[in-house]
Amino acid sequence: MRIAIDARKVEFPLSGIGRYTKNLITHLSLIDKENDYVILQNKNYPVEIIQAPNFKTISVNYPAFSVRSLFLLQKILSREKIDLLHSPFIFAPLLAKCKIVLSVYDLIPLRFSKSFKKGKDLFWLFRKLIFRLIFLMVVKRSDSIITLSEAGSEELKKLDRSLNKKIKVIYPASDEIFRKLSNYKKVEEVREKFNFVGEMILYVGMIRPHKNLLRVLEALKLLINEENRHCFLVIGGGKETDLFFLKGMANKFGISKHVFFSGSLTDSEVVALMNAADVFVFPSLEEGFGLPPLEAMACGTPVITSNLSSLPEVVGDAALLVNPYDVQEIASAIKKVLTDPKLRESLIKKGFERVKRFSWEKTAKKTLQIYQEIAGMKR
Repeated sequence: MRIAIDARKVEFPLSGIGRYTKNLITHLSLIDKENDYVILQNKNYPVEIIQAPNFKTISVNYPAFSVRSLFLLQKILSREKIDLLHSPFIFAPLLAKCKIVLSVYDLIPLRFSKSFKKGKDLFWLFRKLIFRLIFLMVVKRSDSIITLSEAGSEELKKLDRSLNKKIKVIYPASDEIFRKLSNYKKVEEVREKFNFVGEMILYVGMIRPHKNLLRVLEALKLLINEENRHCFLVIGGGKETDLFFLKGMANKFGISKHVFFSGSLTDSEVVALMNAADVFVFPSLEEGFGLPPLEAMACGTPVITSNLSSLPEVVGDAALLVNPYDVQEIASAIKKVLTDPKLRESLIKKGFERVKRFSWEKTAKKTLQIYQEIAGMKR
């Protein structure tokens, strides 16, 4: 069987979809020596994702999320005689003759804006409508749909009950690079980089409204002004344009000296930051899975996250769960982790155990099983 995997979202810096795709490809190469793979790679990504005898890479020069991609990609699939295409994001060529496996990472684009703009952004509303129409066509065209959590599966079923039989839940895992560092010098270096002495609260991830960072800033304000905590917040990731709103709000709250925006980070910098942090906060309003809490746990950092969406499913009892709409609850949870040594020790220990429940080898094996199951299905 010739299998194509659309890896155009593997780009720097790696988003959740990019990291998912890269790890899936890597681990498929370790367990599957029989099928032939064609990896469709972003022309701007400078490094070949995988090098293996049965893996071939093709550079694609148009964006993943584009109407053009829906139609032009099928030419490559036809030329390469592809039997099955796996798209790890919710776009795929509608007229392709091959079988299609679709990974639905989340439905966030259908619910949340990409920016912090107030009022109606007519361009965004138009894009949202087009996205929804294309998405519904693609999921109906697909032969199998992978969601990354039970919560994600339920959300997709609510959108269209006819998809029930197509949906399979396969959990991803934390990347192996996320671990407790034995070289503490790297941890000290990253703390010195911010030139601040105190308790470090860390967030790492995309900068979007649904990540709920405005309430994290409000919680920090409470900790500083009402609790007299000598702490600071590091927000890792994001482009300057994405951070502009948050910087303005930190200044408005009078806490700008306590908030540090790192901008884009390498993986090694993220690992060092997670090792250096006293607590990792991730009170997102919605997630298809939510890898950063697992990654922080793997680094031995206590985690506070949302009690909504997939996040309780991901972290189990290894993190403090909060109502992400309640600023006081977020602040109280942070204070609790910073001041209760027994709680910290318990969360760290449970975190290490929780991470072990997820494995990229398991993910790859279950995904390959889906490939094999639908390979013989008639369309």
